[in-house]
Amino acid sequence: MSEKPPAESASDAPIDLDDIVAKPGRSKRLKGKSAKAKRGKRKPTSPKQSKPTTLRRPYPRVTLEEALKIPYALKEKNGGNPWPPADVAKSINLSPKNTDFFYLAAASRDFGLTDGSRDSEQISLAELGRDLVYAPGQAEEKAKQREALLKVEIFRRVLEYYKGANLPEMQYLGNTLTREFNLDPAFHEEFSRLFRDNCKFLEIGSGFSSETGSQRERANTRVGDSASTVILAEPTKATGLRCFAIMPFRERETARSVGFFDEVLRALIAPAGRDAGFEVLTANRDGSDVIQATIVNQLLDADLVIADLTENNPNVLFELGLRIAEDKPVALIRAKGTAAIFDVDNMLRVFEYDPNLWTSNIEHDRPRLVDHIEATWEGRASTLTFMKILRERRISIAA
Repeated sequence: MSEKPPAESASDAPIDLDDIVAKPGRSKRLKGKSAKAKRGKRKPTSPKQSKPTTLRRPYPRVTLEEALKIPYALKEKNGGNPWPPADVAKSINLSPKNTDFFYLAAASRDFGLTDGSRDSEQISLAELGRDLVYAPGQAEEKAKQREALLKVEIFRRVLEYYKGANLPEMQYLGNTLTREFNLDPAFHEEFSRLFRDNCKFLEIGSGFSSETGSQRERANTRVGDSASTVILAEPTKATGLRCFAIMPFRERETARSVGFFDEVLRALIAPAGRDAGFEVLTANRDGSDVIQATIVNQLLDADLVIADLTENNPNVLFELGLRIAEDKPVALIRAKGTAAIFDVDNMLRVFEYDPNLWTSNIEHDRPRLVDHIEATWEGRASTLTFMKILRERRISIAA
């Protein structure tokens, strides 16, 4: 037989001072010694530490494109009927315990496409999700997808605030996300990525607007004489100089992917204009009358205009003509490969940027564009322009 472990001795057991004092027959010496021992074992008190606050994202952690896997799985694999989460997960080749499935199911719910989550008894199509997956045509399907994006309040509000997908650089975007939308800085980079990916998937550019924006959100954009404009970047030092960018709204040539001009505006023009000391603005493109009034006002009033001649867009060329008629400085740019314009190329310098908008190419072109903008501004008084030539010709004829 194995021996039983020895019982705890009295000296090994914890001592309760109150019990010792209460029991008769104990000597004062024992009581005093025990009390001293008790006091010696006490740990210094410290203020209670509050538990760290858990930050919550006010937006789905995956894109709408990824979340659509859930409602389409219900349609294609289960006839649009409710399904246990385990079966839904299996139908898209995921384990129901996988965190990826957790985020997909939660995103589908937050976009208003489905009811239920990974931990529910069933996941079912919501009304919006059913309308989307059973849409009668591509246009209706796309409309419902955009409606799903607007179900997420912060996506809707940011779209309304910036009048579309054009976001400023992170430094300024972060300020706005914190100040206007109360979004913790820990989420700024992730939110920006998801927002851009969603807009790219839905082909949302600078002209997108919903009818659900509040008056306060609409008032936060810069208001001109007739309409609002979008501030893309601000200089680090207050110069009081304003630069207005004009360029095609949409890609017409098949060589340009959807979102090409928005990316040029955001990643190249805006930071280059800022580094040259200008506040950079563009039209919010919200309605044809509003667009025209805004553009004309800015063409007449802006200190500098940057005009992107890529694709030789007729609207941009018309706007360029208005600016030239005012004999005010304009910095011309275009993607390499764009056909030259005889009258423009023989009179004005045109900066060409690489149409492959890789980060390395943008980083190479940006400082060169800064130099181009600065040179245009500094030479505004001495540069020979069409209007100066015409004036000189009139003077010579009159003489």
